[in-house]
Formats: sequence, C-alpha cells, structure tokens
Amino acid sequence: MDITLPKSVVVGGSKVKVEVTPFKGPNCEDFGEYFHDERLIRINSKLSSRDTINTLRHEMMEAALLISGVGFSERYEQEAVVRCMEDIFFPAWGKVLLKIDIDLGNE
Repeated sequence: MDITLPKSVVVGGSKVKVEVTPFKGPNCEDFGEYFHDERLIRINSKLSSRDTINTLRHEMMEAALLISGVGFSERYEQEAVVRCMEDIFFPAWGKVLLKIDIDLGNE
C-alpha cells in the first residue's frame, strides 16, 4: 500500500476510527470490516492502494447505513445496498461529475 489513510473519518456526525492492519486467521483474505459498537473500520494492510481506497469507501458506506439506522431494518440486506452504490451509483455519479464544471468547495 502506497497511501496513508486518515486515522479517523466522520460519518453521519460520528467519529469512526480507521486502522490498517494485517488480517490473520480465517479472515486473512477479507478486505475490510466495520465494527459498529466500536465505531471502527479495519482494513487489511495487504491490499493494493486502489483496493485500500475502495475498501475504505465500502466500509464507510456500511458505517453510514448502520449509524443512520437503516442497517437495522428487519428486511434490509446491507451488503446488497452497499454493492449497488459501489458498482452502479458511484460509477454513474463519477461520469456526471466529469461532465459538469462546478466548484462545490465553498457550499
């Protein structure tokens, strides 16, 4: 990994710690994990820079869904929603951003 991640991020007003660490045991091939009770994201240190960034985004979405309460719905499939946003929404949104010329930095 050639990038340095922040030690924490803010999701829905909650501070969530970010740890990059080698994964061991049965989870050694996992990319990342979000621990809601601890407000902690762990990312496998063995990932490439691209996978690290994508995993941070994925785990932040998991955190957002749980912090907002959506993740606790009785018939809610969190992984399906997160993968939909990753694989469908964000690619589409990225293309939109490339087409518009607007500075949102001061809004």
